[in-house]
Amino acid sequence: MAARVDATGSVLVVGLGGSGRAAIDLVDRLGGRTLAADDRAGAAASDLPSSCTVVSVDEAGRRLREVDGVVTSPGIAKDHPLLRAAVAADLAILGEPAFAAQYIAAPLLAVTGTNGKSTTVSLLGQILSAAGLHCFVGGNLGRPLCEAAGHKWDAVVVEISSFQLEWPGELHPTIAAILNLSADHLDRHGTMESYARTKLALLARMTRDDWVVFARDDHWWEDLVDDSMRARVTTFGCGVADPSVRGLSAVVADRRLRGEDGWEVVLESGWPSNPFDWDNVAAAAEMARRFGVSAAAIREGVAAFEPLAHRLSLVASHDGVEYWNDSKATNVGAALRSLEAFDKPVILLAGGVAKGAQFGALASAKSVKRVIAYGEAGPQIAQVFDPDAGSATARTAPTQATVKPTLRAAFEDAVHASEVGDVVLLAPACASFDEFSGYAERGRAFVAMVEGLAG
Repeated sequence: MAARVDATGSVLVVGLGGSGRAAIDLVDRLGGRTLAADDRAGAAASDLPSSCTVVSVDEAGRRLREVDGVVTSPGIAKDHPLLRAAVAADLAILGEPAFAAQYIAAPLLAVTGTNGKSTTVSLLGQILSAAGLHCFVGGNLGRPLCEAAGHKWDAVVVEISSFQLEWPGELHPTIAAILNLSADHLDRHGTMESYARTKLALLARMTRDDWVVFARDDHWWEDLVDDSMRARVTTFGCGVADPSVRGLSAVVADRRLRGEDGWEVVLESGWPSNPFDWDNVAAAAEMARRFGVSAAAIREGVAAFEPLAHRLSLVASHDGVEYWNDSKATNVGAALRSLEAFDKPVILLAGGVAKGAQFGALASAKSVKRVIAYGEAGPQIAQVFDPDAGSATARTAPTQATVKPTLRAAFEDAVHASEVGDVVLLAPACASFDEFSGYAERGRAFVAMVEGLAG
């Protein structure tokens, strides 16, 4: 099957979200035509170019002979009936980033992983800009990659999710980083091995001229990367730099980044302060270093960086209680990283849509004194902290766990239960779609609740 989809021909676009609409616009710019379909009956079809015809999913299935290839949005599962029909019809299928990359001449610097992708991508873009490079920053973060196609860039920095890598085509980064891997989206990928191999698809087309960046202390990749991967491997991590290990180390105590070859930069800004952000800094800096960026530009880029919203941040203190927002902690691994940042007693607000996750690891967090679980996954989370539940993962230490229907109800319970010196932490370990449109809306709602305490 061909691994390319020609934007100058006839293309079926599946999904009318942001990435789907960006693909439609790219086809229109390049002179092609699109047939578009979406499962949502009310999906907006306005403001689309005249070269696009929107049809039902059933009709799109009947008209597959009219198209030369398929571009699919990340929200469309690989086993969707329309995609299965396209496979049976021997049509090329690409995710939106792979489709866009066909029409981008600039070097592609791609980041995937479970946690930290958006911060790493945004910081890398800031560093490259500090080096005087004209770069596009987007992908799963913000602007779809199709918006970069057809324009001149010195570099294209892109966040790529596992969903976008289900149809990777000939996607070929010059530098790629897989930051970490922990259980997430198993409702879609099924197993951790399947999830990992989907992430590794980012590396399949890389050559000996390219670099791939892995986390030094995250060993999952060592058994899965085989001789077929031709890219050069480098690493990043925190701790004392080891000259025998290729890569970059963040030495947190003296705010230094050190390379195995004697390369070094001292960071002067107050950020980062959280351990996991040091990992993100080291990953972005190592990617920039392998791209030829100077230490001075890396220092300047980090100093100018403004942390992204709804990552672990103090909202306010009220009556001796700190309220922290980490709405972006949408999986168990991210929630654990948030909890590890505190040596104070934590009242944890966790809940939402589980995405197939198991929450037993949360019981290992020693800082948690109370859990207020909410939403669809609330009962499942609370059970982890119930030593009488008969669960193999239930916490044996006494930790109060209650279940509330909504985030608002959980927040009100937390305010009532908190004492001077406590931390109330929103680190949901879940997606938000049972109650909110996304993690950002959930975070804004939490901030508004906290700000309401002062009124």
